Amino acid sequence: MEKCIEGAKRLINKQVHDNRVSLFGISFSEYHKSYYWTNENIKGYLDKVDFEGKDNALSVLASGDHIFNLVEKGITNIDTFDTNKLTEYYALGFKNAMILKYSYEEFIQYMQIISSDNISLEYLTELLLSLLPYMDKKYRVFWREIIEYNYKIQKEMGTNLNLFQMLCINLGVIDARICYNNYLSSKENYEEFKNRLMLANITFKEANAYRLEAEFDSTYDFVLLSNILDYFDKYFGKGWSYDCLKLYEKRISSLVKPEGIIFLHYIFDYNSFDRNANLITDSSISQRTLKGGEVVLLPSDYDALDVGMILKRVK
Repeated sequence: MEKCIEGAKRLINKQVHDNRVSLFGISFSEYHKSYYWTNENIKGYLDKVDFEGKDNALSVLASGDHIFNLVEKGITNIDTFDTNKLTEYYALGFKNAMILKYSYEEFIQYMQIISSDNISLEYLTELLLSLLPYMDKKYRVFWREIIEYNYKIQKEMGTNLNLFQMLCINLGVIDARICYNNYLSSKENYEEFKNRLMLANITFKEANAYRLEAEFDSTYDFVLLSNILDYFDKYFGKGWSYDCLKLYEKRISSLVKPEGIIFLHYIFDYNSFDRNANLITDSSISQRTLKGGEVVLLPSDYDALDVGMILKRVK
């Protein structure tokens, strides 16, 4: 945890001394900025999958929205991973505490307030300190030190930069985030999800998605990989291809139970995707119609049909 605290302090220190919020931080570092919200229509593709009788999942952590939507669907045993250690403290510390403390309306309201440009340092500090009792000890220690450090250095430098703008990206407009997330789609969904979250067993491991089969020895009903293949340039030297996708899918199939699903890759733009892959793109496709060995492009039916999720049914 000490390394995570120091990593977060370095992010804050540089931006406060520059007196401006940076865009991303250091890519592929252990302390890269975390996503504040998802930028995927998670609701769009999870709503098309049958969760009955399913028990567990492995998911990238990122903003935490993937796992929160899984919990809303009734999956309460979830192992998470990320190369960025800060995601654990953000999603499982701060965001989890926000959910536990606040009602549906309050959560949406304060998530907006906390990330806004014009919130004062004093008010933000007070709000964050009030969340500490809702965190596990590990996250409470981290956030207390970060809150106090941020307050001290900004007072010394005479700045008023937003802490979450310094630690997060994709703060975005709240209406879009509600549309993307089942757990935020209604007050009733949120309250039921909140009750499940309090009973959920969620773990985190710093792990590289390119070596998941070596990092985890369990098998899962679902594996959610978001759009991590977009970041494989680090290993391949160029954008991924359909052959890359198939090779990766074969490597990680050992992590999935019979009849399990791998959410292989989120597509933000069909036009940029290799359409020579002979993927099925029928918007009526579902888990029940997948055959073993197929890779399916599943439109998410939000705003336009040019976004979706590539699925793989194992058997």
